Amino acid sequence: MSVQGFLCNNAVMMILAFVTAMLLGGFPEGQFISNGNIAMLSLMVMMSLSLTALQLKGLKVRSHGKAIRNAFILSFILSSGTTILMSYLFEGDLRAGWIIEAAVPSAVSVVPFTYILKGDLEPTLVSSAVLYFIALGFTPLITLIFLGQPIDQLTLLGYVGVLILLPLAVSRFLRRIEISQKNKTAMINVAFFVLIVAIAGPNRQVFFTDPVLLSGLIAVAIVRIFVIGLLWNWYLKRKSAPRKRRVPEVLFATYKNTGMAATLAIGLIGPAAAVPATVCTLVEISWLIFLSKYLFSTKSAVCDIEAPG
Repeated sequence: MSVQGFLCNNAVMMILAFVTAMLLGGFPEGQFISNGNIAMLSLMVMMSLSLTALQLKGLKVRSHGKAIRNAFILSFILSSGTTILMSYLFEGDLRAGWIIEAAVPSAVSVVPFTYILKGDLEPTLVSSAVLYFIALGFTPLITLIFLGQPIDQLTLLGYVGVLILLPLAVSRFLRRIEISQKNKTAMINVAFFVLIVAIAGPNRQVFFTDPVLLSGLIAVAIVRIFVIGLLWNWYLKRKSAPRKRRVPEVLFATYKNTGMAATLAIGLIGPAAAVPATVCTLVEISWLIFLSKYLFSTKSAVCDIEAPG
């Protein structure tokens, strides 16, 4: 296998990233850089590269009303509601961590993974952007109701600017550069590798202590991610929904912004509250591998995927 072929294999890259995170415990931190900053930067890179496939001219947000509605229901009603219910299986900071996991919007990387798995990119981008603006009111509301303290809206607005608006602007510049599809996919996978190391590494201790508690946390994460995802995909197939619709909807239903959840949990509660988000990161890695290799596998190699749009 060539170096490019290796980098294009997202399943191998995700497994290697998790192993690296467990061995290194994240990236070395200094006065002006942290694993949180590195995670944000990697997300920006992933988004910028993915959005180069999107043609903004003629984009009509209003025409994606159904996609926005479905994304909201899947992310903030189905996924968040299930997570909140299961949070009561735990106590103290761990319960708070699950509440914060439920409160955050879908992961920004829903967009690049929709792109890689041949989903419908345009409504996914529009829906993701709208969800983050909805989160300005919805996320503080959830934490206020269930934790008694709201999340600062300026913090959330910063996420919108850094993770959506800025990459969108950068992608317009990148469209002028001829980047091959294989190189683009490889770079997205490298950025995701960095993201996993930055998020999972600093909290690796949870995977080596208290196996009973870890098993319970993983079980809840599996229900929230695998069970919901498989059931929703089954429902959509029963409705004869096309693959392009099923890919983003399954991602919206299962893929939360665990990086944001971990950051907010540490800031609001403490390090223990970030444990649920860290465990979800592990299960999400397995889920994304399952999606790319089985549920939404392509006949051609990942590097041969044509850019949608």
